[in-house]
Amino acid sequence: MTAVDELQRLAAQVRASGLLGKPGALSRLFDFLLARSLSGEAPKEIEIALQVFGKDANFDVAQDSVVRVYVHKLRRRLEEFATRSLTPYDSRITIPKGEYRLVLEPGSAVAPPAPENAEPTLIQVAPPSQPRWRHWLRPALAAVVAFVVGVVLTYWFTSNPQDRDLTAVRQSAVWGPLLDDDLPITLVVGDYFLLGEVDQAGNVERLVREFYINSNQDFLDHLQLNPGQMNQYRNLDLTYLPAASAFALQDLVPVLNAGKQVRVTLLSALDPRLLKTSHVVYVGYISGMGMLGDRVFAQSRLALGGSFDELHDTQTGTDYVSTAMPMGVEGGAFRDFGYFSTFAGPNGNRVVVISGTRDNGVMHVAETLSRRAGLEEVARESAGAASFESLYEVDGMARAGLNARLLFVSPMKNDAIWSGAP
Repeated sequence: MTAVDELQRLAAQVRASGLLGKPGALSRLFDFLLARSLSGEAPKEIEIALQVFGKDANFDVAQDSVVRVYVHKLRRRLEEFATRSLTPYDSRITIPKGEYRLVLEPGSAVAPPAPENAEPTLIQVAPPSQPRWRHWLRPALAAVVAFVVGVVLTYWFTSNPQDRDLTAVRQSAVWGPLLDDDLPITLVVGDYFLLGEVDQAGNVERLVREFYINSNQDFLDHLQLNPGQMNQYRNLDLTYLPAASAFALQDLVPVLNAGKQVRVTLLSALDPRLLKTSHVVYVGYISGMGMLGDRVFAQSRLALGGSFDELHDTQTGTDYVSTAMPMGVEGGAFRDFGYFSTFAGPNGNRVVVISGTRDNGVMHVAETLSRRAGLEEVARESAGAASFESLYEVDGMARAGLNARLLFVSPMKNDAIWSGAP
């Protein structure tokens, strides 16, 4: 097999993996670089901006980093594909640093031969039993729902508006535009779409989460692209919420409870039309943004790194990596990051994002942006920008945030967020 054939074969596997997400900017960039690389050409940044992202002749590569951001994102996705699907002995597709081309990198060594006279693995066959997850799934989900509802209702009816100077909070540059008109507010809670992994007998063996399948429609689209997986997964119509969402809502509900219509929906059930007909407040992990993710990061100075726990600052080159892993050492110290942004929607409405890499990041942003002091700080640092973002660093121990600081506040360009594919 020639190098060209191998590059095309691996490219097909990358597309089939789903790591490029829905058809959009990232998949267009991959196809463009593949075509140019197969012809032996290395395009310039301005060519990519014009042909992939639809920029005009006045595009300034020094002022707009969209190409570099998406090339960095694509490089990370290719690394993730190699980690997930390849062995150290397989060739892989890479993007050399500082270049805009796909390169076929050979494996690191020759694969070891299979051991001779290896005895077959013995498999014990037992009578089918009910999967263990069925015994605890419904009680667990019921407990989570009851907890979230209880927290929200408790704060809705018992919170004292004077505790946090809610009048000033509601009149702030962040919340005022949402509360001062007749548009309804849609509170979108980031949830995670669960699939049932099916064994050879057709029984659901365990629950799994695929980060690029965030709704029923995403699942159907995935099966159309990967028909061979139709018998591998089953749609159980189940989602789950991080605990941080409940704690964030207890800070935000009193702010939004100002006499306006507020509807609450899960991200997996979000009607895209609401992005035009209402103000939108997203609460949840960065990894749970789903369809909102591309828009949120379209003009952000941040780009996703190798995972949803890593953010890359395209202006400074700094990587912010959360160590607040859910399976970390009990009582161990951690560092988490909270993300906030506010920007104009596509139809004169507003979008507010209360997010973070993990629980403490989300909870800190919700608490900070529902307090007068926190709002005054970001307003001061934003220097009057109508659309801006901020990043917070949260240090803690044993799942409790102890110290936090504002890392930066940066303006965002409204006109490029909703103009076609990011």
